[in-house]
Amino acid sequence: MTFTFIALLWFTIQVAQTSQLAIRDPEIDWASIVSSHGDHFPDFSYSGYNNSDTSLPTINHHDIVLSLPRKVTDDIAPAIQEAIDTVWENGGGVVRLPPGKLYITAGMQLRSSVVVTGTGDRGTTLILKRRPSKAVFTLGRLGVAPKADFGFRSKIADAYVPIGASTVTVINGTGFAVGQHIYVSRAVTESWIRANGMSDLVRNGDPQQWIPVGKQIMAPNTIKAINGNKITLKIPLADNLDLAYMRAEVRAYTPPELTSEMGIENLRIEVRDTCSGTPLDNTTCNYAAVKFASWTVDSWASGLTLTGFNKFFEIQRDASRITIQDSTMDRNKDIDGSALPSDIMIRGSQVLIQDCDQVGLDSARSFSVLTDSLTPGPNTVTRYTTESSVQTLEPHERWSWGLLVEESSAITKFKNRGNMGTGHGWTMNAGVGWNLPNDVDFSSPPLGVNWCVGCGRQNEPRGNATFIQSGHQVRPRSLFAAQLKARGVQWYHRREDKNGSDQ
Repeated sequence: MTFTFIALLWFTIQVAQTSQLAIRDPEIDWASIVSSHGDHFPDFSYSGYNNSDTSLPTINHHDIVLSLPRKVTDDIAPAIQEAIDTVWENGGGVVRLPPGKLYITAGMQLRSSVVVTGTGDRGTTLILKRRPSKAVFTLGRLGVAPKADFGFRSKIADAYVPIGASTVTVINGTGFAVGQHIYVSRAVTESWIRANGMSDLVRNGDPQQWIPVGKQIMAPNTIKAINGNKITLKIPLADNLDLAYMRAEVRAYTPPELTSEMGIENLRIEVRDTCSGTPLDNTTCNYAAVKFASWTVDSWASGLTLTGFNKFFEIQRDASRITIQDSTMDRNKDIDGSALPSDIMIRGSQVLIQDCDQVGLDSARSFSVLTDSLTPGPNTVTRYTTESSVQTLEPHERWSWGLLVEESSAITKFKNRGNMGTGHGWTMNAGVGWNLPNDVDFSSPPLGVNWCVGCGRQNEPRGNATFIQSGHQVRPRSLFAAQLKARGVQWYHRREDKNGSDQ
């Protein structure tokens, strides 16, 4: 009798433990998740350098090695720029900076096929002699961005095209060609604004405009195949198209000359007289350490430690296929006032932010990663950590779409910001949170959907978004890695490398 009781007790404990394990790490069939309108997750695997089809180039050589200046405190920026220009004029290559502390001023420009790197394990420190009145490093062209030249266009005939769809039907497909750059474009209508609850925003008695009627919402893409009037896109749509509210179209375009294959890595960059905490209207302290200019593609920043900036990275509109990884941002002073700066500002598309962290003053407020108005997806933030308890990772304003945030420690919010600012309203559609353990606030706009899977293990998630397996860590650990694998991309093992766990 005693033996039977003990055996039964052991069996009960084992079943309970197995059940707990199953609940703690449930397997999610992410590809089968679908909304009532047929919307699937965007394919975030296209985020990053070369659409993440390949890893970043490995830099193990140099073409120019700078020497130390005669005087330690001399500005070495002109010498760095001269080296960049020389390498570029000779077809591209690597500029390696010497170890130690070097003094610089802001305003250096990288050109196509040029990489700037430090020596050793971040053994090169660049110290700004004065506060920056421009970006320290700009990857791509300076000045006002040129415009694209538009070509053939045709209306989309489908009544509804869901998020995640790869094919659209146009009225006339004769003017399109495989490999052509296109925008999937639609003009904002009053009915769409009203249906999303954004037509009556008021702040302090004054009406606020969310998005102007007639404003074009434009998602860049490439034509993969054409079959009559059916166009297959290279990247599945990261937003939905509803003929009841907007008449979408496909617009061919020719971009201006693209700048590409630029990288900056393995450096420390410091603002000696810190810019962290500077009010946003300050004209000398709100420029990024690293800026990816418009029409910059297939470029990266890796292995950087940035200290004392008010904005650390900026990806401008029409920049795409950008990777920022393995970088630390040290915000060492809180800001005065309620308008908050951002660590990373995304205006471009197909951007991958991975394994970055924010350190410094715990009470220093900011947006960890921020998308601006009408920022097109897909974009991905994976494994972003912050030591601050007051930072938030959230889209900022006016209908961005297609953002994945996974395994981040920052408070994450995809929501209606209402009359904040000048009427920020709904900030995100087709957004996905994945394995977010801390506070989350996710809501879906009336004409869209946001998801949060494996969210809120510390606190109950808030909002009306589609929540799946709340309070549990789910498998796969990384949706981004799982989508890459599903697309047939085999090189990415960063998830395994960092934590010894599956993807």
